[in-house]
Amino acid sequence: MPAMFRFCSIQSFVLLALSLFASLSFAEEPNTKQRSLDAAQNEAVREHIRNFDGRGETGDFSIAAKSPAEAEQEFITPEDVTVKVALAEPDVRQPVCINFDERGRMWVVQYLQYPFPAGLKIVKYDEHLRAVFDKVPPAPPNHDLGADKITIHEDTNGDGTFDTQKTFVDGLNIATSALPGQGGVWILNPPYLLFYPDADLDDIPDGDPEVHLSGFGLEDTHAVANSLTWGPDGWLYGAQGSTCWATINVLKNPSHLPVHFKGQGIWRYHPCTHQFEIFAEGGGNTFAVEFDEKGRIYSGHNGGNTRGFHYVQGGYYQKSWGKHGALTNPHAYGFFPQMKHAAVERFSHTLIKYESDALPSRYQHRLIAPVPLHNYVAVSKVLPDGSTFQTEDEFHVLQTDDVWFRPVDIKSGPDGCVYIADWCDTRLTHVDPRDTWDRQRGRIWRIQPNSYPQHTPVDLSKLSTDQLISTLASPNKLTRQLAQRMLREHGDSEAADALIDQLATTEGQLALEYLWAIDAFKRYEQRAAEIALSHSDPYVRMWGVRLLSPSLVTVNAAQLVELAQKEAHLEVASQLASTAKRIPGPIGLEIALKLAQRDELANDPHIPLLTWWAIEAHADDSSLDIDSVVRSLESTKIGSQIILPRFAQRLAAEPTDVNLKRLALMLEVAQQDTLRQAMLTSIDTAFSGRKIERMPDELRTAIVAVAAGNSSSQLALLVRAGQKEAEAQAITLIENEKTRLDQRLKLIQLLGQVGSTEARDALLRVATSAAPDTIRVAAIGGLGSFPSPAIAQQLVVRYPHEPTTVQAAIIELSTARATAALHLLEAVDAGTIPRTAVSVDLLENLKLHGDKTLNERISKIWGTTRATPAQLAAELSQTATILKTGSGNAKHGFELFKQRCANCHKLHGEGASIGPELTGYERTNLDFMLLSIVDPSAAIREEYTNYRVLTVDGRVISGFLKNQDEKTITLQNAENPALVIPREEIEAGPVAIEKSLMPDRVLEGLTATQIRDLFAYLQSNK
Repeated sequence: MPAMFRFCSIQSFVLLALSLFASLSFAEEPNTKQRSLDAAQNEAVREHIRNFDGRGETGDFSIAAKSPAEAEQEFITPEDVTVKVALAEPDVRQPVCINFDERGRMWVVQYLQYPFPAGLKIVKYDEHLRAVFDKVPPAPPNHDLGADKITIHEDTNGDGTFDTQKTFVDGLNIATSALPGQGGVWILNPPYLLFYPDADLDDIPDGDPEVHLSGFGLEDTHAVANSLTWGPDGWLYGAQGSTCWATINVLKNPSHLPVHFKGQGIWRYHPCTHQFEIFAEGGGNTFAVEFDEKGRIYSGHNGGNTRGFHYVQGGYYQKSWGKHGALTNPHAYGFFPQMKHAAVERFSHTLIKYESDALPSRYQHRLIAPVPLHNYVAVSKVLPDGSTFQTEDEFHVLQTDDVWFRPVDIKSGPDGCVYIADWCDTRLTHVDPRDTWDRQRGRIWRIQPNSYPQHTPVDLSKLSTDQLISTLASPNKLTRQLAQRMLREHGDSEAADALIDQLATTEGQLALEYLWAIDAFKRYEQRAAEIALSHSDPYVRMWGVRLLSPSLVTVNAAQLVELAQKEAHLEVASQLASTAKRIPGPIGLEIALKLAQRDELANDPHIPLLTWWAIEAHADDSSLDIDSVVRSLESTKIGSQIILPRFAQRLAAEPTDVNLKRLALMLEVAQQDTLRQAMLTSIDTAFSGRKIERMPDELRTAIVAVAAGNSSSQLALLVRAGQKEAEAQAITLIENEKTRLDQRLKLIQLLGQVGSTEARDALLRVATSAAPDTIRVAAIGGLGSFPSPAIAQQLVVRYPHEPTTVQAAIIELSTARATAALHLLEAVDAGTIPRTAVSVDLLENLKLHGDKTLNERISKIWGTTRATPAQLAAELSQTATILKTGSGNAKHGFELFKQRCANCHKLHGEGASIGPELTGYERTNLDFMLLSIVDPSAAIREEYTNYRVLTVDGRVISGFLKNQDEKTITLQNAENPALVIPREEIEAGPVAIEKSLMPDRVLEGLTATQIRDLFAYLQSNK
């Protein structure tokens, strides 16, 4: 299921079922990294899901589906367009992807097998609670038959009615995308990219499919590989969702090394050269690939406050680092966010850039983006933001109150109209464990002018090369894209000579189309490159750079370096940086260095980081001279602010003798003290959470030589290197109330990570002093790394007299170790600490110590800490009945919200931001709301998943997984905003906690009237 269904990253249907098996509790297996189910338990999970499958089980809040004609009447559109049904059930059901071929026919993927792959059993869940199956499913035709199918629909007379329907292939098993081309049809059926040959174009596969790629993840059917799209360069592009990782093997090219990446991004595969690569990495739960007329790539986002991402080649983009993993490049040290946009509810996971002329002019060059959660389609203006873009909503082209309208894909058609695939289900969220999906419905809607632009269907495959070239002037982007594909597949390459001659004098979009056609003919050679790189149109220059082969790079090196020095158009400069990353050797490095020296590019949202990534790609080149790099860049904005500090961090991250000595050279050569301080900060960041086991004398001397001022980084590096004088100075500073707050906090954290017995004693003095609460909480957090039970004993005694924040820190520290917890339990027994002060998640942490005596005392004091499945089912049924039999008062509900919910959740601007903000959710869907409130563990957004770590010295630590790399993980909780834990100190974990931090039975104690009031407010408009 695509991104629009991903309210959370956990396969939540598992969570409720897993709670049935108390025998799997962490208390019995405290050192186990992963949980597993045997065959019998797995079948019990599935039986539970099968038996829990009626809409009526949560109160039957469902609204009956309207017929296509009735639903059509419910749409509200501007006066200049209308909406018509183009296809509907039974011809299409659960459509998830649509594409058009060269004959103008619509290809539809009907995703009927979702959510469970046929023939697979879940045997366990990994540390992120993603499914691990009992086997890798075999590729077709030897696969387990599923229910997915690919269908073809044709409007034979151009009147807007698709009057013929046929099935190309069925029996597929989690198929997400189908795209004709290269004499057949390409189908994404994770873990495979398949090619079904159909050379005679009779819509019947000529034989068994060929497997081109394998290894796309299948751990989460809401986030699998998707959205096949032909690029103007002849590559096949696709997207990868967030939760599924991938290790791609190119079966057609045995010498191709496997490519591993942790989900989220745009990838591409060349069907002729059989090369696979990640085009750009990161993003939301990526479920779209849209090329605009200039060849830029966009995709949607499953978050709020944006319409999506603009992807550039080689870019690294925002992602959920904890759940979804680090970037493939550990030295990226930065990423691009989504396109800027005003605050808006989530989410528009897919989009198109409308570039045709059938709709009125105000739709031209706009993003059109479905918002399935709120049943509308937005039109957004696209505005330049340096070399990238920002968006601004203008109006809704379509909206409805029909909760069955779930737009999941959008494409522009050969008639210039906009087609929308409608999943057609009252249900949108996948967090509900029941299989209540409506597999009987599905619609394709068409947004069109009020008078349908009847057109004559044209089979582009029957046009001559000259006719196809003439078609490149069409105002319809899809027509041009299909014509380009026809030229690439069977055009006469002799036409390229005339196109090269015309390229120099052709302007605008047609010039770019000619360039792509020249490349399609495999004639982008020296003469064409010279023309493209000096062309008056910036997008011809941009693509002239991007299409260069390695041999053309060498021949045109001087021209590329000159462009890097002088190119004024920001998108061309951006592509130069992207290309410099890909060019090995001194040419790529020189291009990047020339870009980095241009101060006028320093404020661009993309170019400075792109330039760093290009230089970083050459960091190990023998041609790179540290001395000359520092001298040439330290007086430049990009060099001093972006490149050199990151270069220092990269060297420190791989602390070989050679790299540490190169660091010393960087510090010695740099003349500006602000730059040297910035490099010290970066070096300290690289060693975060760790000691420096060996520091060469050259580096120690260089660090000491930097004018210290108030630099805590300089002192931190010396403390990490074990210098006793530095540690003594750090102790003095943390105990001095005149020390700057930020420096004091940084040094407290440092001493907690690498300090000695003297540091421990100093932290305890600070923790029990009259220092500000922020300082004391940090000191208590720092004390957590020291195993002495006496620390907890002293702090627990002080608990009754401490402010709330310090009390919470004391409990956090006391529950991390079994020996410390005994002092806490004694205080709870004695009544000096209330039993309600210890949260459920911390109690669960205590159980992980596996101490029988400890667990018995916990049971005696707290009893059952979590609701049983039977209790949850009873509460679900009871609450549904209450809500069905009366209405509530939203004003009274607001007061209840403040008491029960606002300490974690925000709604209409009221409340806190510890848990997800509720304003943008589908709050009118009571099926969803009931499950989320009664059983909060069934719906945990990835950024709110709690993780546990067991350290080698016996601590159990939990928090949000803020970041992780190959050396450390960073947990975040209320008491520790950034707790960095070296992996070498971790015995087990991080393991996702399948239980929400939100307590069970949150409605306990409320009357029926109060429950109705609370829900009335939760469902209210502002």
